[in-house]
This record gives sequence, C-alpha cells and structure tokens, in this order.
Amino acid sequence: MAGDLYNPDHFNYGTEAWKAYENGCLTEDLIEEQKKVNKADLVIFQFPLYWFSMPAILKGWMDRVLVQGFAHDFPKCFDSGLLKHGILHFCGFSVLSPQICFASEYVTEEKRKEMLISWVKRLQTIWEEKPIQCVPEWYFGDI
Repeated sequence: MAGDLYNPDHFNYGTEAWKAYENGCLTEDLIEEQKKVNKADLVIFQFPLYWFSMPAILKGWMDRVLVQGFAHDFPKCFDSGLLKHGILHFCGFSVLSPQICFASEYVTEEKRKEMLISWVKRLQTIWEEKPIQCVPEWYFGDI
C-alpha cells in the first residue's frame, strides 16, 4: 500500500488493503500480480504442504494480492465472487480437486516419473473437469 492509512488510529490490514485498492493506492507489484490473475484462464497453485497448509510466502501473496474489492466483496460472497473453497472459493475461483503427490522427494525415481505422468495426463483434460462443490451462501442464513 502506498499513501496515507485509511484509519491511522486503528490499523486493520483488511480494511487498509481494501481502501488502498479502492483508491488506486496499491503498490505497482501488487497491481501487476492482480493483472496476471485477471488475465488467467487457469491458475495452478503448486506447493509443498507445511503444517497441513500452504507455505507462508504463498499465504502472504494471497493476503496481499487477493484483497477485498479485487477478488471478493462482502457480504454474502461464500459461493460467488474470483477464488473458491476456503480462500479460493471465498474469492470466486472454481476449484478443481487437488493433485497430491505424497513425499515426492523420498520415493523412487520410477514412482516420481509415475507422479509426473499422472500430472501430464490430468493437464491434458483439465478443462473438462468439474469443480468441487462448496456450501452455498444460503446455507448460512441472513448475514
């Protein structure tokens, strides 16, 4: 974010990022990342799991790039919005089932090749896959 804070007396990152987006005060690197997301027909997040989650650097990218106003808006955006299911669903993405390769750094070379062949096969038909289901916003009642 560049420029003055929206509320310097009470810092709230989400609000500050949202207002920076609304006012055109995001830094150039974030604007460039948002342009990439907007242009993309397909976004693949490929990462190792750390403590049952994405690495901190990817979480930081999501926090900084997928700000309110750009990737999601309130209220009632549980099954609409740009990313779905958890962070992705909340922002409006259609999410496909994950491709999990367990302990790829420890398996045999033959098993690693099988993992890669499986991934290549999936990529050839990825446009035909159906997104995974998410709980729709009406499930939560009035918000």
